[in-house]
Amino acid sequence: MRPALLPTAIAAAAAIAVAPAAAAGFQNLTDLDVAVAAHMGAEIGEPGGARAPVDRRLKLKACPEAPAVSGPVLGAAVVRCEPVGWSIRVPLKLDAATRSSAASPASRVKEEDAVSRGQAVRLTVEGTGFAISRTMIADKNGKIGDMISVRADRMAKPILARVVDIGEVSVPGS
Repeated sequence: MRPALLPTAIAAAAAIAVAPAAAAGFQNLTDLDVAVAAHMGAEIGEPGGARAPVDRRLKLKACPEAPAVSGPVLGAAVVRCEPVGWSIRVPLKLDAATRSSAASPASRVKEEDAVSRGQAVRLTVEGTGFAISRTMIADKNGKIGDMISVRADRMAKPILARVVDIGEVSVPGS
């Protein structure tokens, strides 16, 4: 090995050796996958289980006790670590039978408006292994399945979203 490359090789070896130690302060995401699978009674990708593994880019502070899993709530399992204060939603793969048994009574009533103009609604955007939500304001009334515009405040640019439940909207294609 050339003498000029030796410091680079030593630095790379040190970084590899330190990486597991740096990760020790973070929650093991595989443990969260296992907890969700145990709670839901289905593995990742199976009906009733998580759609995908928890996003590996997450850096959650390690929970000193086993995180609590609840749900399904609005198509996701909720994983919480009360002592530390973090909470994540893990999107579930729900088939028609699972969806109808987990659905809220409000989602069964499609004839009535699920969202009213001026109402605060939760906008959810889902991706592979994660879901993000934010409170928005509905610009008009909408039934489940309708496309309506929502905005963060009166001056903000509207976003087109689909009504999925009472007080719940999602971005199309999510």
